[in-house]
Amino acid sequence: MKTVREPKINLFKKSNPLPSRVLKNIQLTPNPGEGRRPKKEGQAIIHRIVLELDHSKYPYVVGQSAGIIPPGKDPEKVAKGAENTDYAVRLYSIASPTYGMGMKEDTLELIVKRDNTYDAEGNITHKGVASNYICDLKEGDIVNLTGPSGKNFLLPNFDFEGDIFFCATGTGIAPFYGMTYELLEHKLIQFTGNLYLIYGAAYSDELVLKEEFEELEKKYSNFHFIKAISREQKNPYDGGKMYVNHRVKELSDVIRQSFSKNARMYICGGPKGMEKAIIQELQKILGVTEDYEQFEKDLESKKQLFVETY
Repeated sequence: MKTVREPKINLFKKSNPLPSRVLKNIQLTPNPGEGRRPKKEGQAIIHRIVLELDHSKYPYVVGQSAGIIPPGKDPEKVAKGAENTDYAVRLYSIASPTYGMGMKEDTLELIVKRDNTYDAEGNITHKGVASNYICDLKEGDIVNLTGPSGKNFLLPNFDFEGDIFFCATGTGIAPFYGMTYELLEHKLIQFTGNLYLIYGAAYSDELVLKEEFEELEKKYSNFHFIKAISREQKNPYDGGKMYVNHRVKELSDVIRQSFSKNARMYICGGPKGMEKAIIQELQKILGVTEDYEQFEKDLESKKQLFVETY
């Protein structure tokens, strides 16, 4: 029986990174032009990367992030005549459970989207350096890691009987993939509450790993997998696009009762600020009239709200 790990941070830094070998790189979404997304809306290409990792050297906890150092020189730093022209470290949420998917303590997984910008016709105008570097990796390539980073966006480290709500958009699903397996399958703690995963994406074929979540829902009666597909579903309130906050509203009675019994809500995804509509909906459900910022701080201080947006 494996036990909960205490989070350790910054074991590896930019000056002393940990080399890690790529075991797999799997594209999880359709190729451009082959899915539901129209060309003029650009692309949403998401990859799952499995890295070989000795957990005795890099003992991460699910909910932490790993740093990736893209190779090469940053042209902006070069143009400014900076002394150090290396690219900055980019942080990515770790997608695998604390002990790895097979609990063999030998891998780390990431779920990464190509972070590009597009013009009105859907043509690429800028390519994100780190995300494209990661998504282009081949089996056998060596990646330099820093971290682990972060110690706040973590699951309970004690037996927990309250309900847990995961709210994700896009690659914000990454930590919740590992957390779901950890709570339901790996059982590092005794979790006896209900687990709600509300997962939002623009199109149904951009909801990655949904088949695995659907299988877990069949297997565990306390796991509820709820989808919010903004371009394909209409919300029942104003007939507009279906977003995660609308699914939260649909769960009003459940959430009200759960939060009176120490429930937790975790929010992860982008763009930064997407959490506001969800937290405002939560505030309405709980009937709290204090200002938004104070409400958020209060829930965070009680360890009932955890936010990781980018």
